[in-house]
Amino acid sequence: MFKKRTAADHLEKIKIFILTAKKYIGYRSESLQRNIFGERVGYNSQPWSGAFIDVVARQTGVELPSFVYTPAAAAEAVRNGLVVSDPRVGDIAIYNFASSSAGPAATASPFAMPHCGIIVDVTKVKTEGAFQVVEGNTTGDMSRQESEQRDGVHLRTRRMTDVMLLIRPEEFDGPGLGSRIRQLLLKLSRLVKAEQLELDEIQEAATNEMLVQMQYLQPGKRSKHIEIVQLALGLHVDIAGAKRGYWDAATRSAFARYQRNIGRVGAEAIGDPDLHTLQRLAQETRVFTID
Repeated sequence: MFKKRTAADHLEKIKIFILTAKKYIGYRSESLQRNIFGERVGYNSQPWSGAFIDVVARQTGVELPSFVYTPAAAAEAVRNGLVVSDPRVGDIAIYNFASSSAGPAATASPFAMPHCGIIVDVTKVKTEGAFQVVEGNTTGDMSRQESEQRDGVHLRTRRMTDVMLLIRPEEFDGPGLGSRIRQLLLKLSRLVKAEQLELDEIQEAATNEMLVQMQYLQPGKRSKHIEIVQLALGLHVDIAGAKRGYWDAATRSAFARYQRNIGRVGAEAIGDPDLHTLQRLAQETRVFTID
């Protein structure tokens, strides 16, 4: 049975999320944009405003798609109905401009991925169209001394005209039967009907935690091991159209989506089976173990 959340529960979660973000204010990146957030997500010396959000979310147990690559996070938020129009404290803002490079005078490539941050104050949204946000990979107030302008984690004031998307974590919606639970029930109802992903098979796999071996997970091939991964994958992403037991184009697409959700980027998110992603999928679903 689902535990009923109270208003105090979800407000406390938001408070912890914001306090965790704020504790990093004043952190400065090192040369070549090396920073603790990029290091923790596995992509150092890269644009890291999304990595900052990922680390804060992990530390506070807030469920969000990975923001390491913000376009992937935006796409997943749209699919899952997490996009909102009116900002609240705790929402994630994705802007229509890119993160700056390191240094007070640096600018971003006009074709770089969008910048993002965690909203911490919305009291001036209605009167001035502005809000306060904690951001990584940004410079501080340019009116202040040079040391406060270095690339790092800063409290910034942004305007709604700069916002491309506002994303609200599922658990910040409030008490009661949240959309996450409704989505889960809908997904389970579809699984019962789906020919390739039977609910009883998922229950059996979860009970036995079936062993999957990497050597049998080959694109274009068929195996029982692939079928088990498909069962687990279907609990997280849409795998409609996949041929049972085959690592086909539909399975590859679904696996790539999951890779992006957990923060993989580029050649590490094209849908080829890799140990890191499979270990994460196994841990989150408990449907299988990976050898």
